[in-house]
Amino acid sequence: MGIVRKQSIYSSIFTYIGFGIGAFNVLFLFPKFFTTEEFGLTRLLLDIALLYATFCTFGSLPITLKFFPFYQTYLPPKKNDLSTLTILMSIIGCLIFIAFSIIFKDLIIRKYHARSPLFTAHYHLLYPLTISITFFYLFESYLWTLKKTVTTNIAKELLLRVFVTFSIALYLFKLIDIEQFFILFSISYIPSILMLLWAIKKSNKFNLVFKISTVTKRLKYKMFSFAFFILSGNVLNVLSKTIDTIIIASQSTNGLTDAAIFTIPTYIITLMDVPLRSISSISIPILSEAWKEKNRSKILMLYQKTSLNLLLIGLLIFGTIFLSSDNMVSYLGSTFAPIKEIILILGIAKILDLGSGLNSQILLLSKYWKIDFITNIFFVICAIPLNYILIKSNGVIGAAYANLIALTFFNLIRFFYIWKLFKMQPFSIKTVWLILISCGCFLLIYFIPSIINIYIDTVVRSILFVSIFSYCIIKLNISEDITDLFNKFKHKYLAKF
Repeated sequence: MGIVRKQSIYSSIFTYIGFGIGAFNVLFLFPKFFTTEEFGLTRLLLDIALLYATFCTFGSLPITLKFFPFYQTYLPPKKNDLSTLTILMSIIGCLIFIAFSIIFKDLIIRKYHARSPLFTAHYHLLYPLTISITFFYLFESYLWTLKKTVTTNIAKELLLRVFVTFSIALYLFKLIDIEQFFILFSISYIPSILMLLWAIKKSNKFNLVFKISTVTKRLKYKMFSFAFFILSGNVLNVLSKTIDTIIIASQSTNGLTDAAIFTIPTYIITLMDVPLRSISSISIPILSEAWKEKNRSKILMLYQKTSLNLLLIGLLIFGTIFLSSDNMVSYLGSTFAPIKEIILILGIAKILDLGSGLNSQILLLSKYWKIDFITNIFFVICAIPLNYILIKSNGVIGAAYANLIALTFFNLIRFFYIWKLFKMQPFSIKTVWLILISCGCFLLIYFIPSIINIYIDTVVRSILFVSIFSYCIIKLNISEDITDLFNKFKHKYLAKF
């Protein structure tokens, strides 16, 4: 767990800095200086582009993550054609996307024109945004295989949001107009791509080789079969996660305005995802190597420790967020009143997801990787009709309930598959103690009388909850990794006092 813990900590630090900047954008700048329709447009463009970009990778990401250890073992760097192969696949995927989006443009515009006319007027911005995200994904996967996850997280979580903030600043100071801002938003991934390319070049392990290697010849059928199923599964997975905003914009009464309302609690709950992003990015190459070596004890250890640590951090973040949700509504105004209920529902869903640990990564990198495809199909089969029905009847709150229902069944199925196939499960008695401690701390702070000033009330509640929760976790040694980190910090920095 040494390299996982070390790089996860560094990645989390930069990611949280980026999230702080992103929170400033989402909670302050966009609601205060943009109309709800303009704010909603940025979210809808990004969600659709993320969906299209997943398809455009054309399976190159899972091929890189799954087969890189084989190429590295059996080929010298100057004969490794994996990078060339995956770049060509991504280019083909982008060409298919462009053709598709042109052919079906009129149909898509008809679906959105009534409730989200601002989106139909800016449909063309999907092209640069989608293509840039595609190649960001690809270059990110290269650096993951080299275990350079800190660099990728700086590029994705920090630099990307700094560029968006910079673009907003240009607009606020009237150096650009709103149309120029949307153009800058559509190319916001470009600086991050340049950073990844610099890191790849610096590694001296990236080569463009135009001769098919012996490894490619031997593994080509297995690689393309793997890519097809995993690509399909990934597209379905991203679809299930972005479908709420897409359906809200087309079916909810207020279109892009409701999409903007849903964006805030969605972004806030995404804070709980930061540890998962950091841990999974560095765990993937380690899991890939462990499966190659058939080291199940290493996989089980990683599964259980990451589950406990992800659940612990998720509960801490969720408790801090929800205790201040009333103050958040007071600050944003009555238009955003539904966000408290949405935060509660999405928060519970995310806790269930984090507690499941690295179930997706374990299945994806095992010989049963097709189960990842099957479960993603099930997720979408649940998520799309649930979102459509519940959004039509309950608006943005319906999207939150759809997310909770679909995610619960999704993780239950994966849990039982891993238990049946590998006799592995991520929970222990410490999981029970962790849940009891978090509930006790939350209820203790929740019923404290409110302070009139919302800013002071938020700070007081947050400090009390974090302090009491952290004390209980360390005192009872719920997580060995967290306790070890605290003791090292105490010995290094607090011993002097």
